[in-house]
Amino acid sequence: MHILFLNSARHWGGNEKWSLMAAAALAGENRVTVAWRAPEIGERIPGAVGSMCLPFVSEADMVTLWRLYRFVKREKVHVIVSTKRKDYVTGALLHLLTGAAHFVRLGIVRPIGNNAVNRFIFKKHCAGFIVNAPQIKEVLLRGGFLEPERVHVIFNGLDFKELEQAAKTPVEKPFPVMLAASGLLIARKGFDILLAGFKAWMDEGGEKSAGLWILGDGPEADRLREQVREYGLERRVVFCGYQTNPYAYYAAADIFVLLSGNEGISNALLEAMYLKCAVITTAAGGAEQVITNGEEGLLITRAQRSLHQALKELYDRPALRDKLGQRARRKVEDMFSMTRMRNELTRIFREVSGGG
Repeated sequence: MHILFLNSARHWGGNEKWSLMAAAALAGENRVTVAWRAPEIGERIPGAVGSMCLPFVSEADMVTLWRLYRFVKREKVHVIVSTKRKDYVTGALLHLLTGAAHFVRLGIVRPIGNNAVNRFIFKKHCAGFIVNAPQIKEVLLRGGFLEPERVHVIFNGLDFKELEQAAKTPVEKPFPVMLAASGLLIARKGFDILLAGFKAWMDEGGEKSAGLWILGDGPEADRLREQVREYGLERRVVFCGYQTNPYAYYAAADIFVLLSGNEGISNALLEAMYLKCAVITTAAGGAEQVITNGEEGLLITRAQRSLHQALKELYDRPALRDKLGQRARRKVEDMFSMTRMRNELTRIFREVSGGG
């Protein structure tokens, strides 16, 4: 079976990471190609996966569509997986022109309205959706025109051996207790709330030997640095920028914080859980699928006060941090193996496409 992933993203992110992880996992038993736009994606494509650089200028980019059409026909592509809104249109058009099965991957809670364009893409020219949390499926079905059997909940898979190896890289801790937060620095991720809650906890009274690593870059970076200066937290908050190996920081950290307003099930959250961080996160998207509050982590509201209270509890109770970290790892091992994700993807692709 030949599987083609489309990814027109301009920058690396969680969606792009899933694409390459899935492509690498499927490449063991299938031919897999990734069509990409940004060099920071192309340079990360695993050796076993085919690579195709395209302009991806717009949904109506005829150069990209023509080159993909010729590739799908010539190389006998069975399945096309689109991962961005722009790619959904391209994938639908390729299905119309070639008959190759088109699957849409959606990793965030997002409704899809019942209009003519969406019916063309998702009803007529989409074999199915791949989502990583039941909550995403529930919201999709509210649109009223998707059949439940076409929306497949497949949890993200993690390469546990790779995580273990990467986590061995030593990272110096500036404080005995370190928090870590990672992701694209955009408003949806809630880094401003994180800083406000961290500030409130620091101001509560009593000396605290704790600091915060922020891993990532993005359009909110300058504003967040200014927020840190206004709070007088320059010594406590370290902006680490984008890290090719964030796992070493997760392994060194004591607490991992994710305050997204909207997620599926975050890869970064799962990776931190596997590396035994005590996690604090919102119930956005699919977090409740993997975390029972007080068992594998702390689920809080997306508010400064809630974070303040959670930080206090975990800082004051190291035994609780250890318990949450141990249970978090066991949960991830049980639910999020790469083998499980590969097998489930292979099954639905073969059922729909007839690929061998």
